Amino acid sequence: MKSKILSSFLLPVEGPETFARTAWLMGMIDAGLGSRIEKVSLLHVMAGKYLSTHMANVDVRTEFVLESDLFKRLKNQHIQQEIEPKMQEAEQLLRKEGVKAPIDIRIEDGDPVGRIAEVSGSDYSTIIMERRVLSPLKEVLVGSVTAGLLHRDIHASVYLVGKIEGRTECPAGRCIIAVDGSAHSNAAVTEAALLLGGCSAVVKEVTLVHVLDAARFGEEVEQGKVPAAASDMILSDAKKLLLDNGVPADIISEVARFGDPAGVIEEEINKRPNCMVFMGRRGRNAISEIFMGSVSRKIVHHCPDHFVALIAAD
Repeated sequence: MKSKILSSFLLPVEGPETFARTAWLMGMIDAGLGSRIEKVSLLHVMAGKYLSTHMANVDVRTEFVLESDLFKRLKNQHIQQEIEPKMQEAEQLLRKEGVKAPIDIRIEDGDPVGRIAEVSGSDYSTIIMERRVLSPLKEVLVGSVTAGLLHRDIHASVYLVGKIEGRTECPAGRCIIAVDGSAHSNAAVTEAALLLGGCSAVVKEVTLVHVLDAARFGEEVEQGKVPAAASDMILSDAKKLLLDNGVPADIISEVARFGDPAGVIEEEINKRPNCMVFMGRRGRNAISEIFMGSVSRKIVHHCPDHFVALIAAD
């Protein structure tokens, strides 16, 4: 079950040196949503790093080595000397960016992707993450925490941080919302509407984009049977959600096109260099996405400078 939309945020932290953009976005969201935000949790997953410098001369056949008092002390020492100072610095960055919501710190051990997915499933509506830009094949063969997480069936929304250099306004001030009438797309519109309603003072442009998939509707189009009515209904329903949440009608525009969804959406994004993108996401494993394709994965990979919000249906 998904937590209340945009109410509880999980922020994975590798170190304060890579956390500045996440803190900036969290500050912008806090400014717009205020008391709706119940908590913000900073999460660091150690992934056993504290053992690497101490295991070289240890016989790994020794039973229960990780349960020994020695390694418990090493772990606690690593947390106190290496991790806690970095997490406190990350918390200070959030406060500096104006975050007023309660902040707590969580330190876990294990596989980063697995632990983030497990923790997020407990009580969080939203994950905000930095991202590394890898080719789709490298994401499968080498892996990254962000890519791994997006292939998990998690209920939390995932916000991927974009470029902030030179920016002073909330990235949601100009945004694109991809719509196709699916449950995941409708969830993306609902969440975008809520965030835009909270940030209404700075929202200047909202573009709804619907793409008639050439692979699905190509034969109908060739026969002159363009399914325009369905496209109009999808866009109309999405616009109503925005209006109901206080987004002014005069800043909402609609784009209906025919073609490859990922390619068309990318073209529309490139016309708006500083826009934020809202999309639905489906849980798929990495191999399936390589062979079947994924619109959201392609946008994430091809638009590394943009803020992208990937929303899953409950």
